[in-house]
Amino acid sequence: MKNLKVEDFKSELMASPTSFICSKWIFDRIPHVFGEDRVAFIKWKEELATKIGIDSKSMVLTGSASCGFSLNPHKNYRLYNDESDVDVAIISELYFDIAWKELRNLGTKRYDLTPKQKASLQDHVDRLIYWGTIATDKLLELFPFGKEWAFHLLDLAKLEPINNKAINIRLYKDFESLRAYHVNNLEKIKLQLFQNTTI
Repeated sequence: MKNLKVEDFKSELMASPTSFICSKWIFDRIPHVFGEDRVAFIKWKEELATKIGIDSKSMVLTGSASCGFSLNPHKNYRLYNDESDVDVAIISELYFDIAWKELRNLGTKRYDLTPKQKASLQDHVDRLIYWGTIATDKLLELFPFGKEWAFHLLDLAKLEPINNKAINIRLYKDFESLRAYHVNNLEKIKLQLFQNTTI
């Protein structure tokens, strides 16, 4: 059975500018995980922002926690569920630069990293840094601010409606990088949809 929300997204993506879809379905909305409770969302963001020392306006929920289903082409629009993570984009040139410097320095001591950390580091070299983003999910503990952030993320995960789901942070150098990264992903989905309709 097709999910109507996913079908609406696909139809709108095919018919509308990708940047508009990015705003409507990811950035400018009350995230799916918070239902219609805008106040609860603001309070949660404010608490996390205060604990990790950023402005709450520089924080955006992405992924299935935002729109209700995965936008990862390999996950086939899987709906947000009890196994889902909560992905949070943080726009901070300061923390991005600190993390980027640490990633560069890791090159001389890769033997200390786990296989997952090595793979994540290579993904940054090959792809993520190009888009002005740093995925901290496998590397957070390696950054100077990592242990403190990890502690606060565990604390915030206990609150409703997150309910102990893993919170993953992605750092973006600026808002342009955040939008470019997600617009690029949406363009790939749009191309795939067009190809599927012409087969």
